[in-house]
Amino acid sequence: MTRIYLVRHGETDWNRDRRLQGILDVGLNEIGITQGRRIAKRFSSLRALKVYTSPLRRALHTATLLQRHGRDCPVMVEPRLREIDHGAWSGLTMDRIARDFPDEFERWQSRPDRVRPRGGESLQEAYRRATGFLHDFTKTSTGSSVLIVSHGVINALLVCAAWGRHWPGFGISLSRMPA
Repeated sequence: MTRIYLVRHGETDWNRDRRLQGILDVGLNEIGITQGRRIAKRFSSLRALKVYTSPLRRALHTATLLQRHGRDCPVMVEPRLREIDHGAWSGLTMDRIARDFPDEFERWQSRPDRVRPRGGESLQEAYRRATGFLHDFTKTSTGSSVLIVSHGVINALLVCAAWGRHWPGFGISLSRMPA
């Protein structure tokens, strides 16, 4: 049986500042690097581990820390695991989005599936993209352990797909490793 482990990338300065990154390529900060090393240690005992990662630097760096800290495992870059594109909201803090886009922000808080930031991607599009990867992957899965290093929204969508639900917000809690 294949076991799939979902890991969110380590912390960035923008995470700490509550700034939406989306597809903007922000690197890990020192806390994020420490978190990546801890993930490597946590998964060091798994046999036949494969790692799939988003191409964005913060996820790729987290994934490659596995190779550098005790695991000789292949890291495969998968473009469909990149974070959702927040469009006009990218790079803005949550407070700024609430101030500059009050109606959309309010809907996003209550029904994110009904909001698409200007120039961005809808949850439906991100869901189809991420679950397309999951579907393709499970067709060729060979029973090994798999670690998917991705992003908060994408991991939530993958959990929803595994549970047969279509959107995040149904009591899903993605645990985070303390720094």
